[in-house]
Amino acid sequence: MWIDKKFKIVENIIKKVAFKDMSLLDLGARDQFLKKFIPSYIKYTGVDRFQNNNDNLIINLDDNFEEIGEKYDVIAALDVIEHLDEPLAFYENCKKYSKKLLLINFPNQAYYAIRLNFLLKGKLTNKFHFSGKSNDDRHRWFTNYQNVQEFIKQNKDPNSKIEIIKIFKTRNKLFFLYLIEKFLGKLFPQFFCWSFLLVETKN
Repeated sequence: MWIDKKFKIVENIIKKVAFKDMSLLDLGARDQFLKKFIPSYIKYTGVDRFQNNNDNLIINLDDNFEEIGEKYDVIAALDVIEHLDEPLAFYENCKKYSKKLLLINFPNQAYYAIRLNFLLKGKLTNKFHFSGKSNDDRHRWFTNYQNVQEFIKQNKDPNSKIEIIKIFKTRNKLFFLYLIEKFLGKLFPQFFCWSFLLVETKN
C-alpha cells in the first residue's frame, strides 16, 4: 500500500520554506498523520472537531474558527473544505490566519473510478450518503477540477501567488496503473486526478 501522494508533495513544499520554530496549523488533523512528514523543529498544532487520543484543539471550523486565536506561518487543510457548510468563509479565514503559506487539498469527485462506482452500484463514495444527521461526517460539496478552479479564481487573494498541483492516486494502486493515470491526468485532470492541491503563497 502506498502513502497518499499529497502528503509527500506537502512535505516537499514545506521543507523548501521551513525554518526553525516555524508554526504550522493542521486543520482537520484527525490522528495528526501530517506531522510525520514535517521537520521536527516546526511548531505543529492540530485542530479537529473530535479528540483522537492526541492534543488536537477541538474547534468547529464552521462556527468557531476564531477560537484558533493566532496566526500561523503555514496552514494546511487536507480534505477538509468539502466537509464544511461554509467553504468560502473557511477559505477566507484560512487566508486571514496564514502568514506565509496556505495548503488546501480538494478531492476530485469526478475521478473515473468514482464515476464507474456510481454507474455500477449507484454510490459515489462512502462520504456521500443520506442519513438525515446534519453533523454526520460526510462531504457537503461535489468538488472537481472545473469548479475548484472557478472557486479559487473568484476568491483568491490578488496579492498572493497561486498554484494548483494535480495529485494522482497512489494509495491501493498498482504501479503501472498509477503511471497510466498520471499520463492521462495531465491531459484530462477532470477524469484521472485523485485530488487538487491549492498552494497559496503570500507575497
